[in-house]
Amino acid sequence: MRIKSCWNILWWGSLLLLFSSCTQEMSDKFEVTPDAYGKPNNIMLVTDQYNWETTIGDSFRVNFEALYPVTPQPEFIYDIRYTKPTDFEGVKIYRTNRAIIILAALDDTNDKAAKIIREAIGEKNVARATTDPKYRMAVHNNRWATDQIVVYWFAPNRSELLKTVQEDYQKVMSVFDKADAELYLQQIYTPGQNLEVGAILRDSFQLNLKIPKAYTMAHKDSTTMWLRRETDKISSNIFIHILPYADSTLAVPEQHKYIRNKLTRTYFATWVDNSYMQIDDRVLPMYYQPMFLNKKQTLQVRGIWGMVNDFMGGSFVTYMIEDEANQRVIFLDGFVHAPGQKKRPEMRKLDIVFSTLDTTN
Repeated sequence: MRIKSCWNILWWGSLLLLFSSCTQEMSDKFEVTPDAYGKPNNIMLVTDQYNWETTIGDSFRVNFEALYPVTPQPEFIYDIRYTKPTDFEGVKIYRTNRAIIILAALDDTNDKAAKIIREAIGEKNVARATTDPKYRMAVHNNRWATDQIVVYWFAPNRSELLKTVQEDYQKVMSVFDKADAELYLQQIYTPGQNLEVGAILRDSFQLNLKIPKAYTMAHKDSTTMWLRRETDKISSNIFIHILPYADSTLAVPEQHKYIRNKLTRTYFATWVDNSYMQIDDRVLPMYYQPMFLNKKQTLQVRGIWGMVNDFMGGSFVTYMIEDEANQRVIFLDGFVHAPGQKKRPEMRKLDIVFSTLDTTN
């Protein structure tokens, strides 16, 4: 009887252990992946405290926390949240952040961030990082949450880690810039487009631009259209003007300030007598960047605007686009008035709207 009882105990114990194992396996299999949280231009950096407090961290901050061009109050390109590897492993919600960089030297066996990277990329790629100086980054989508981007940024040792932070930061930024642009696109166009205004713009000026539904037409004449989106905190504006193609209207810095000030003095004022909008470059200089938009020579300009004889101001961005085929220059301008609010997100949204421009007739 005693032997039989022992067998019963072993049998039931084995069954219970098997059932427990199956239950855990099923639980892991059917566990719901959480949605990632976090705004655009926000990144969680996971790295050893030594890296963060030495030249490696300084070099990282110089680039990722550089000032966004150009806002009335200083705003960084990215809002960085630094987290120690031990905290990252210990606090589960940290791993559901939308944008994460894990930065480490792979030869540091005591660094938990390095351990995370080694496990993620595998032994073969750890060896590759030692011999291939161009292999310094790996990207993992949806690692711990849906719609999440994790960038593993690494080097075989700390001296090489400093080098890649100084030289390869634009590659890492481009990963997050692309993801942020996709998120902004969802925010801008999920409510839909203002197809009526888009049709008027197309018929009047032979321009295709995806106008978000929230924008309404405030003014239109034979050469100009002004669209605006008003909330209780933000006024976002799109200003389109068609100029004749001539030496005096070409997309060069010397022409931009004169043209914009002339146009805004004509079209924009407040209720205050003799008020009008002008560029305010007394403290913050304008930022110029030659580029191509829709395969056309374009000058992008960023700066600050203010109202003469009134107390209003904000950020603006202009795209002067040389449309030589149609003998015209397209003056595409966006400006915001958002007292007490960050200007960077609104300016990025305007850039994304402007990127949809198509001059095909």
